[in-house]
Amino acid sequence: MASNNNTQPRTSGDSLEKQVDKIMGSLSVLNKLLCSLREDPLGRSKKEEESNKQKGTLERSQSAPPALALVPFDDRLITRLQYHLRLLKQKLAKLAQLQTNVEEELTKHLDTLQSLIGNFDSSRVTSQVTYWIKPDLQGMETKISELLYQVPLLSGKLEDQKAEVYADQDDDQGTSLIYFPGIHTNVEDLTRREVFRQVKQKFKELDIEQKICLLSFAVFPENQEVHRTMLMYWWIGEGILPVKEAEVTVRQVLKAFTEKNLIEPVEERWKVAPSSYKMSPFVHSSVVILSKEIGLFDIYRQGKKPMMNISEMGKVCLVKGSSYQLEANPKRMPSRLIETVFNVSERLPDFTFSWFSEYPSNKKLMSKLSTNWFKSLKVFYLGRWERSKKRHIQVQDPQLMQCFNYLRNLRVLSFQGISGIRSLNSSVGKLQKLIILDLRECYDLKQLPEKIDSLGSLVYLDMTGCYMLEWIPLRLALLKNLEVLKGFVVSDEAYEGVACKLSYLKRLKKLRKLSIEINRDDLGVAQVMVDIVELKALTSLKVTWRRDLRIIRTTEIQSLSDQLKKLDLQRYPHEELPAWLHPRNLLFLKKLQIGGGRRLKGFGDLPDKATECSVEVLRLTSLPKLRVGWMELKQLYFPNLIFLENYECPRVTLTPCDGSGVWRSDQDD
Repeated sequence: MASNNNTQPRTSGDSLEKQVDKIMGSLSVLNKLLCSLREDPLGRSKKEEESNKQKGTLERSQSAPPALALVPFDDRLITRLQYHLRLLKQKLAKLAQLQTNVEEELTKHLDTLQSLIGNFDSSRVTSQVTYWIKPDLQGMETKISELLYQVPLLSGKLEDQKAEVYADQDDDQGTSLIYFPGIHTNVEDLTRREVFRQVKQKFKELDIEQKICLLSFAVFPENQEVHRTMLMYWWIGEGILPVKEAEVTVRQVLKAFTEKNLIEPVEERWKVAPSSYKMSPFVHSSVVILSKEIGLFDIYRQGKKPMMNISEMGKVCLVKGSSYQLEANPKRMPSRLIETVFNVSERLPDFTFSWFSEYPSNKKLMSKLSTNWFKSLKVFYLGRWERSKKRHIQVQDPQLMQCFNYLRNLRVLSFQGISGIRSLNSSVGKLQKLIILDLRECYDLKQLPEKIDSLGSLVYLDMTGCYMLEWIPLRLALLKNLEVLKGFVVSDEAYEGVACKLSYLKRLKKLRKLSIEINRDDLGVAQVMVDIVELKALTSLKVTWRRDLRIIRTTEIQSLSDQLKKLDLQRYPHEELPAWLHPRNLLFLKKLQIGGGRRLKGFGDLPDKATECSVEVLRLTSLPKLRVGWMELKQLYFPNLIFLENYECPRVTLTPCDGSGVWRSDQDD
């Protein structure tokens, strides 16, 4: 048969999904037609086969061509083809949705840019103008980068695609996250050194809880900054720190390590006290060796990249490329229990969900796993531990989070900085022993579980940076053990009846720290204070206004709570401070920060003599109209001041701040 070399591609008006459906329908018809070949290659009926056997067969002539091998029809070919077509159809649907999302985002961002350009007055360019434009551009960058990561890689070998996915020239952790070129690679040489003997001796002097805390530093790269809050979350989950007064205890532990020269505080001039710590190379390498000897962490191999592995004590550290290791497959998981999963540098960590699924892809695996295997997990730290936002982490299949139905003893769950999570599965409500839920900077998160009150043990809930979150479920106000709540959204009237109001939080009698974001235009600072007046345990409050105020409820209070020690007001919406916020009335407040207030002009009437204000730390940022001199600020308004940050406040004059806008009394000549 002659071939036609000028064949044109076949066109069809059907969508790609419709064409896949037609192919699958044709395969079903073909499967039925070929069913007779499953038992006999020649398609003979049983009667014909029996008749031929009775008649006998003639011997084949030696001169005849070789006989074709008669192979029974393998219907698995069609089954596999149908399976791949179903997967292809799912991916096509996702591509169509991705294209729609990209079109919507690009249209929205183009309108935003054109609006900025249209309202831009080149003759009045100031640092204040750039301050207001910056959040729009940052939000645009975040959304575009997230869309970029969702676009599939359409060419290249699998190895090249993996390399492209993991490439990150701006990774501030550098290659240390991949190779960890530490001194511990030469174990024999290090153990002969005096520094190792000193570290080992200091290690022996610690109690058992402090030993585990110190060995935790082995999972981080040497000389990398580790934040105190992250360590506290982790150690609470491990059961090392008590939940009560954990913030005090973690400071004591880190202070003890500092005094023994095992870690170093990271000094930052714009912070009153250090909040991050790092470990020097020799100490870090010694801790790595001690950790491996004890069997706590096991990710290092001499001369090789770190590898994900389950340690003898059930700790798993995810490193870059873990999702492609053979050990990532649930079928290869050892039978010993897993207590901790900690993400050191992996960017696609959702494969770990399948480890704790009661219905894994290979159901024979269930004979190997027991319900105790699921219940052993206490710490599930999949998010970023770094403060830097440069490591992009993505969950590609949020449906895998059904595994929470079985993780009944989980104490810490962190998704910090993970994109792709638009809502939390209702199975999260099964985590009745969960103490810490860390959702910081989950930019795609739009909805929390309606029955969030099922998390009856929750103490820390952090939703800072979840900018797509527009309302909070009513039942959050029933979390009676909650002590720290960050990122609470005060929604507008569109969510009336389903959203939790600020005043409902009065039921949270243990709440110590609260940060809220106001997404409406009629809620001023005084009404905020009225709504939270019954929070008697509150010591720290941060308020951020997302919108400009148009309608202000007329209300007033007498004074701040004596218990409140820290107050942070961002995008402050008023021209003046209310009377109860005048420095002369701040008799118990220790830290005050006011930022982004385009209208604020002053602190009130200038007092004749020094007030009794107790504020020691004052931060003033992006307040273009605030007018005050250093003498009035320090000698009259805030006489107990020991720390001042003055950033982009051009009318706050003559302050002795350095080039970074900071003044500290302990460094004042």
